[in-house]
Amino acid sequence: MLGGLYSEFLHFRYPKSFMRIRAVLAVLPMLLTLPGCKPTGEGHTMAIIGAVLIDGAGGPPLADSAVIVQDGRIVEAGPRNAANIPPDSDKIDGYGKYLLPALVDAYRTPDPGLQPATPEQAREQVAALAAKKPETIHLWPGKMPRPVAEAVMEAARSAGIPITGHAFTQADARFLVDGGASRLIGMIRDTEDPDDAFVAQLRDLRIVVAPALSAQATSDIARHNTRRLFQAGVPLAVASSGGDLIHEAELLVDAGIPPLDVVVAATRGGGIQPGKPANLLLLSANPGQDIGNLRKKVKLW
Repeated sequence: MLGGLYSEFLHFRYPKSFMRIRAVLAVLPMLLTLPGCKPTGEGHTMAIIGAVLIDGAGGPPLADSAVIVQDGRIVEAGPRNAANIPPDSDKIDGYGKYLLPALVDAYRTPDPGLQPATPEQAREQVAALAAKKPETIHLWPGKMPRPVAEAVMEAARSAGIPITGHAFTQADARFLVDGGASRLIGMIRDTEDPDDAFVAQLRDLRIVVAPALSAQATSDIARHNTRRLFQAGVPLAVASSGGDLIHEAELLVDAGIPPLDVVVAATRGGGIQPGKPANLLLLSANPGQDIGNLRKKVKLW
């Protein structure tokens, strides 16, 4: 009642101003729905300033960097003095810290894999699994007859499902690669000198190998072959097999892989470049000096 009388008073006392106010109030809801008129908080920008940037792709560390993030993606990464840092961005102080991609575990949760007894069962099990759209199929060729393992790989290729093979012998590793596996978990340990042609095949096909040394830490041959594959240019990854991922990274360093190269392996598939998802790790100490510094997490996005 009083509100209505007050409105009538305004209309009578200030007719033109009142009409303008009513017009603005009527248009305001439409303005809020126009592109670019986002509610507060949406699309806000974050800037991580001053950290030593380790891009995860093998580039040299970059001191005094700036990484700009918006909507969960990196929009800019490079020297701070060349960065376009929005004035209203949330600024994270990275000085004295190290920024790198979040760690990626190539084999985090032990998977029993398919265990068919016949080629027919292999095809049926792959078809059932394909309906769930899995990221990969895990295959242990040493656990089944060759014709059954071949049927699994053939069905996986037909369904467009990547194959992750688990192998500790050169014969099994070669069988998996010839069958279309794109990633290997485990390291050859039945020979200290894998065939040069096979090592070149791994390198040229960019087959990613996660040595999983924690599962075979007493094997000097596995450590030797890990170093051999790295020196040949075979891409490495880090797999915890349900254990401690950083301990696995430490074992790779013990095998002779330089710490910064282990960082590349431990962040494979990530990276700090424009367009990449902003899965980032901020550390208080340099993992390039001591890979154990991966444990010194300040913040994870």
